[in-house]
Amino acid sequence: MSESDAVRQGLREIDFVLHSSWRLGKTIVAGWTYQGSRISFCFSEPYNVLGRAAGLPRLIRGKRMMGARTFADTCKALRARPVQMDLPFSVGGAKGEVNPLLIENLVKRYAVMETASRAVILFDIVGFSKHTPLEQVAQLSSLEYSINSAVKRMNTAGLRTELARSTVGDGFYVWNRAKGAEADLRCWLALLLILADNTLARQKGDARLVPTLRAAFSVGSHFSYHQVEGTQPRGFEYIVGDVTITLARIIAKALPGQILAGAFRRELPGNARSGVKDPTLDTPAFLAHASAMAEKLNDIEIGRLPLLGMRAAPTGPAVSRQAGTLLYRIGDKHGYVHQAFNIRAAIEREGSDGLMLGLAADQLDGFAAEAVAYEAKGAAKAKV
Repeated sequence: MSESDAVRQGLREIDFVLHSSWRLGKTIVAGWTYQGSRISFCFSEPYNVLGRAAGLPRLIRGKRMMGARTFADTCKALRARPVQMDLPFSVGGAKGEVNPLLIENLVKRYAVMETASRAVILFDIVGFSKHTPLEQVAQLSSLEYSINSAVKRMNTAGLRTELARSTVGDGFYVWNRAKGAEADLRCWLALLLILADNTLARQKGDARLVPTLRAAFSVGSHFSYHQVEGTQPRGFEYIVGDVTITLARIIAKALPGQILAGAFRRELPGNARSGVKDPTLDTPAFLAHASAMAEKLNDIEIGRLPLLGMRAAPTGPAVSRQAGTLLYRIGDKHGYVHQAFNIRAAIEREGSDGLMLGLAADQLDGFAAEAVAYEAKGAAKAKV
C-alpha cells in the first residue's frame, strides 16, 4: 500500500469510528488527541457537553484537537471513556506525518462549536412569496451567482475569501469560512460586491427574475453544527447564535434596498498587543477601515468596467445642514431592542456614473426605528 493510499484508508477508518460512536447524533465529539499513530476521541451526549460549557468553555470553543492533559480533563469532566483507535500512519507536523488538521476537519462534523466573534451577512429577497416558483428559483440562482462572482473577484485581487452560506428560504446567511478581523473586513467588502452585481443585473435583466434585496451585516458570536441528511452529517456547516438572531430581527424592519449594519465592536489584528486603552473599533470605524482595504480591489472589473473605488459609511440626519451619524433602535416582536446603522455605499467605476447602494437618509420614510445621535469615540470616518 502506498503512503497516499494508507492516508486515505486511515481517514476512512476515522470517519467510520466517528460515525459509529456519534450514533445519529445521540453523542457528539467534545475533543480528541493523538500520540504517534494512536488517536483518542471523547464522546458525550450533547446536553452533557453544552450543559457544562458555561463553566468549561473549552468544551465548545477552539479546535476539537486537544493536548493530552486537556483531553484527559475533558473526559473526566464529562465522565466519558475515550474511544481509541490505531492508524496506518503517524499524526503530527514532522515530515512523513499526517497533518492533524485533516482529522480535525472530519471531527468537527460530529461536534458543536462556538465562535466568539465573526461577521455574518443576511440577504433577504423582498416580496419573495409573491413570486411564482419559477421566478423564485431564478431569483435565488441570481443571488447565488452574485455571491460566487464576489468570491472570485476578491480572490483575484489577492483578498482570500471563501464564503459559506445557509438558506433561510427567501435568502441566505453568508459568512467567511476564515476567522479573524481580516476575514470579517473581507466579508463586508464581499457584501458590497454582491450588491453591486445584483444592482447591475437588475438594471439589465427582467426585474421578476433578479431579486430586490435588503441586507444586514453584523459581528457577533454563534454556534456551528452540521445537519443530518439521511444517516450522515452534511459536509457543510450551519450557524445559529446571537449574531444570526440580531440579523433576523433588524432585517425584519428594513426597507427594500436598505443596508443595515449592527452596532458592534471588533478588534483588529495586533491591537490587543499594542497596549492601547481600547483595542477595538466600533461599526463606523470598522467600515472606514474596510474602505481603506477596498483599495486592493481597484482595477477589478464590475460590469466589465474597472473599479476605481468602493466606500461605505453610516448615514446622518436627512437635513443636510445637520451633521453627525444616526444610530437606529429597532424593536422586535419579543420586546427586545436591537441597534443598527443605516449604510450608504458608493461604487465608482471607470467611464461610468457611480453605483449608489443602500438608502440615503431622506429615503427612510417607513423605516420603523427610533433614530438617536451616535457619539463615536475616536472613530475614523468615511464620507459617501
